[in-house]
Order: sequence, then structure tokens, then C-alpha cells
Amino acid sequence: MTLRKIAISLVAIPALAAFVACNEKYEPVEVSISSAAVRSFSLSANDSVLTNLDSVFFSIDLVKGRIFNADSLPAGTRVTKLVPVITTLEGASLIELKVTRKNNTDTTYNYLTNSTDSIDFTNPVTLRVVSPDGTTERNYTITVNVHNTVADSLAWGDNEAMSLPTTFARPDEQRTARRGDDLFCLTRSGSQYCMAAHIGSINDLNGAEMDPSAWTKQAVTFQFTPQVASLSATDDALFILSDAGDLYRSDNDGRTWQSTGLKWHYIYGGYQNRLLGSVQNAAGWQVQSYPDNNLTTLPAGMPVSGASVPVSYSFPMSDQPQMLILGGRKADGTLSNACWGYDGSSWAKISKRDIPVALEGIAVAPYYSIKVAADWNATTLPTLVAMGGLDKNGALSTTVYISNDYGFTWDTASQLMQLPAAVGKMAWAQAYVMSSVFKAPVAVPMIAKPTETWDCPYIYLFGGTDAAGSLRNAVWRGAINRLTFRPVE
Repeated sequence: MTLRKIAISLVAIPALAAFVACNEKYEPVEVSISSAAVRSFSLSANDSVLTNLDSVFFSIDLVKGRIFNADSLPAGTRVTKLVPVITTLEGASLIELKVTRKNNTDTTYNYLTNSTDSIDFTNPVTLRVVSPDGTTERNYTITVNVHNTVADSLAWGDNEAMSLPTTFARPDEQRTARRGDDLFCLTRSGSQYCMAAHIGSINDLNGAEMDPSAWTKQAVTFQFTPQVASLSATDDALFILSDAGDLYRSDNDGRTWQSTGLKWHYIYGGYQNRLLGSVQNAAGWQVQSYPDNNLTTLPAGMPVSGASVPVSYSFPMSDQPQMLILGGRKADGTLSNACWGYDGSSWAKISKRDIPVALEGIAVAPYYSIKVAADWNATTLPTLVAMGGLDKNGALSTTVYISNDYGFTWDTASQLMQLPAAVGKMAWAQAYVMSSVFKAPVAVPMIAKPTETWDCPYIYLFGGTDAAGSLRNAVWRGAINRLTFRPVE
């Protein structure tokens, strides 16, 4: 996502088509241009406050007499001593800035005689412009907006989580699988099972938690003992392993299950309408696909269990969808720190720089990170985000790792992307990204027609286990703060 700026051109003509605030009907409004009109407003460069401060763009609303930066300054930016740069359409006989202070004396600055005075923009400042002949004057309110939160940090719902969708007060085990836009959460309490289904995309959340009422929950009776942690999905079915390794399929959202006749050690996950898993037989370790039942030799070093839930994506250099897994336990019992990919026909190790620590039970989400250029344009980078997991000593990982090149190289994420203490340490969680519709919570006046709704992808982190191996009865919801902000036109 590239943030775009709005350029405003004022010309000396009898009228100007100006625009109204975003919560009003979008129609041109005829506004008489007076000789007290402001042509441009900016701030003088001051690297001690903010690099490229002079490039911050300010909009001018001639209808309501407002001057503001729609793209707020980074959280923590000091705005107590900023030097404005003001030009008017036809000159002015007086340009004054009035700073109103609570419990203190107001201060008025004459811009024409002292244009380098620094102004305190902690609160809105009043700008008064008088025409050259002194017959016309206009007042404007100047607001320098500053984000209350760090724009490029990955925030997790004000450090609050919702409970897992289940009928059990205290489930013992859970696994969530995704089929297209549908989510299925299987929980176990003792010998009882509950399947919760969220069918269809997630809409109109606008920063709220996933609505518990959007899930349908029903008891499930298995004719076998299922491995809850093996629940997986393809584009057209759900799958699970029994405690004996028998592979079962469901075509009705988990209500009933039929045997496939196959016996697997582990399910990697679904690739389109194909399921992939590991098998140990007389020929050694192999990878099998279903429903074609094709068997191939397991590549050396590829994990046989414990890998992340697979991530599917489109790769620019291939016309075939790609799937990748991260970490896991290899056939010799050691852990992997590599990323493996599948292109529809074969598996290969794709990471050239692995994650620094070998882990199993990692959660990986195909998300974004933000790169902000010197000119304040922000670009979203497709990013794989890896969270949690267990190391060779059984200790929970506390580090988030990222890859900006489809899993080829992995690095420790910046502090802005690390998990907050409230989310805690975990392993065996499942991470899915769902694109929610976000709505502007308040009206912000814009010169051009504003964006009122936009897509805001969120990471949903389901369950996982804590240091004691107990289930975390929680669904965390995270997003980069900047993606929740109204896009700048």
C-alpha cells in the first residue's frame, strides 16, 4: 500500500469547487475566493523533530476554514516548537497565529514581521488572514495531527483476546483449520468434541473482536479416537487422523467422517484439493498425496512432523500456486530451522537463510511489514511472520521472525513486530489472515472525496499451548496499526 498525497492548486478565478467532510454527501460546493485565501501551508525543516518535516503535506479546507495533515505524524513527534510556512493567494496586510493555552495567557504571533517564530501546535491554532486592502479577513483552524499509536507496529487488540469458539468452558485441546474463507475449530473436553464453523469472509469488524455469534457450534461424535492436532483442510474437504494413524475425510463440515483407507504418520496440509502427508513404510519415509495416493521419497532433511500449518501463495516467478512449511521434526528426531516449499509436483528446501533456531510448532502467517521512505511514502511489503514454537530443549520461543522474499531468507523481526507480553509465549498455535472491511470511525475533512471503507487484513492466532503444555483458551487478533488508518487520498 502506497500512501498518496493530494495536491491543491488555487487559481485567481471567481469561484473554486471545494469539497465537504467525509460524512456529508460528496457534491461540489461553490465557494467565493477572497483575497484572504491561504494558498499553501507547510512546516519548516527540523531534523531534530522529524526527518523531512518540510515534506509533510497539509490539506486546506476552504469551506470550513481548516488546515490539517490527513496523514498524521508518527506517534511521539514533538509539536511544541514548529515553524510554519504560509503563503496566501494575493498577499495579505496581516497574518496572525493565535495559540490558545489552557490555564495560561494566549499568545499571538505576527507572521509577517516574525515568520521564523516557533509555534506550539499541541492544540489547534487559529490563523487570521487579512486581505491587502484590509477589507476582508478569514480565520482558519490549523491542526497538526500526531498518531496516538506507533503506526508501523503490529498491535494485538489492545492486549485483549476472545475465547476459543466452543461449547466447553475449559477445553483441553484444539485445532483450527481453514478451507477457503471458512474456519473450523475443533475442541476436545475429556472424551467430548465440539466443531465450531465460521462460514464465509469476515466483514464489518472495524477493530472489534471476531463476533462469537458468527460461529455455529455442534457436538461431534467420532467412531474412532481422533488426533485433534491433525485437523486439516483442502479446498473441498476436512481431514483428520485417528490415534492409529488412519486418515479420515469429511465432506459435511466435520459432522460425519469416512475412512480413506490410508494410514499416515502426519498431515502437512492441503494444496488446492490435494492433501499431503508423511508415511513410514518398508520403503522408508515417504510423502503421499490424496486422493491420487501418489508416493514419493521424502527429501533428505525434510520434516516428518511438527511443521507449521502450510501457507499458500502466488509466486511471481511461477505460474503455479506455491505452498510452504517452516520448522518441524525430522526423521532422525532433530528439529529443523528450514523452510520447505511445494509447487504442485515436488518438495524442495527453499530457504537460503534459515530461521536462527530450529523449532517445531511454529505459527506462520502471510502478512505485511511497512517500509517508510524519506518522502513519507509508506509501502507494504508481503511478509511471512513466524511466531512461537518449541526449541530442542522444549523451551518456548519468544522471538518473531519474518521473511520478505517468500521464505528464501529469514530475519529477526523489528521490535515493532514482536509479540507483546500480553500475548505471551506459545507453541502449536494456528495463524490465519482474514481480510476485514474497516470503516472510518470519525469524520475527517478532506479536500477530495474521502475513503470511507477499506480492507484491513488481520492475523487471527488460535489457541496454542503454554509453557506447561496447557491449552491457551484464546484467539488473538492482530494488525499493523497503519492498515487500520484511513488511506490518504
